[in-house]
Amino acid sequence: MRANVRAPSRLGAAVAAGLLVAACGCSAARPPEPPRPATTASPAPAGQAGIAARIRLPAPASAVATGEGSVWALTRQPAPALWRIDPSSNRVVGGPTPLPADPWSLGVGAGSVWVAPNGADGRLVRVDARTGQVSARISAQPVYFGSVLAFGAGFVWTGNDDERYRRGATVSKLDPGTNHLVGRPLALGSPQSIAYGAGAVWVADHAGWLVKIDPRTLEVVARQRLDFGPHGVVATRAGVYVADAHGSHLLEADPRTAKTRRVAVLPVGPIYPAAGAGSIWSGSAAVWSDATAQDDRLVRIDPATLAVTQTFHLGGNVSAVAFGFGSLWATVQPGLVVRLTPAPRG
Repeated sequence: MRANVRAPSRLGAAVAAGLLVAACGCSAARPPEPPRPATTASPAPAGQAGIAARIRLPAPASAVATGEGSVWALTRQPAPALWRIDPSSNRVVGGPTPLPADPWSLGVGAGSVWVAPNGADGRLVRVDARTGQVSARISAQPVYFGSVLAFGAGFVWTGNDDERYRRGATVSKLDPGTNHLVGRPLALGSPQSIAYGAGAVWVADHAGWLVKIDPRTLEVVARQRLDFGPHGVVATRAGVYVADAHGSHLLEADPRTAKTRRVAVLPVGPIYPAAGAGSIWSGSAAVWSDATAQDDRLVRIDPATLAVTQTFHLGGNVSAVAFGFGSLWATVQPGLVVRLTPAPRG
């Protein structure tokens, strides 16, 4: 029986990117203490304009997020851990937070870092952003929390795709004040990616849909058919952007109606894009299809044209990106978080 159908497909990508060697379930035993990094923050090498720092971790990071005054990165080997980076110094601060379960993605809000599980655990991990300590492991059975989440409008939103829940895949709304679900989870096809923006919750459904959800009522208010299985969605007031990793396309939808405005062909397959500095940012999805592929590109996309305006070579496969503190933060093989401070679009 599958523990979470979205996690294995994303796990395959992580294997291809060299992030880990096998999927694993979690156990009740506390994992070993992660090693501390030889903390460094190197300046940008000559010829790599815009790269402000390279921050070394002891293992490849699989996810990155910003908020609550810090940058946060997840590592999965040799033991699951959450790392905090101070954006004012570009250095890892404090010790890593050992995580009690195999993690996949994270979000930040309400004074906490929220870590979504990968695999059988089905419980969210809540970490106090001030102390760096795990403050709660949240269960909502019969719903098993899935591997994607977002924070917005004061709530945590999760995409759950687990066969143990007989009603099928769902999107759930969690109140950080109580650590309990609000209302009944919304039944949905296969929530592969989830984001909050433009006053709504957006789900890129791997069955081939873009879904807009009212955050107050947890009801679908708009739905658009896609001709691909999406891998990433990001929403701004100007547009909603959905990544077609396998087809090397980026789709823009109307944030009011969810209807497709246009689709652009890109020189890279976009995957789990981020928005910031008036641009859309993405690494390359090439490593998903070939375990030996090397593609160190990070691209900057102009939302006005959906054209790539800048390409940065970061020296290793890019596994995740996030924007915050005026910078783009990218997790890069073999164990770096690269900070890129972009010039304004002009």
